[in-house]
Amino acid sequence: MGIDLRVESESGEVQDEILDDHNLTEKLLPEPDDLTSPCLRYVDRDGDTVFNQLQLPVLLQELETRLRAARKPDLKNHGAALLNLLKSAQDQDHTYVRFSGE
Repeated sequence: MGIDLRVESESGEVQDEILDDHNLTEKLLPEPDDLTSPCLRYVDRDGDTVFNQLQLPVLLQELETRLRAARKPDLKNHGAALLNLLKSAQDQDHTYVRFSGE
């Protein structure tokens, strides 16, 4: 299993999710020591990482940049789905996004 992405309410109720059965999310992440990455470098590949509404615009911008560099169609499709899910969570009060690694 890979790193799933979930949109959650403040109480932790899952509102929507994308499962990563083919380990594609990790391929979109920068190295943890990449200082040009203010959000994605902190995604824990083996645990949970939660982002709030204040962080979401930066997270979206980072993912868009990483996605432009992707070349493989399956990776581009997965990244586009992640991007759409993140956009759906934007400007939703008491809504968080959780990357959930294994």
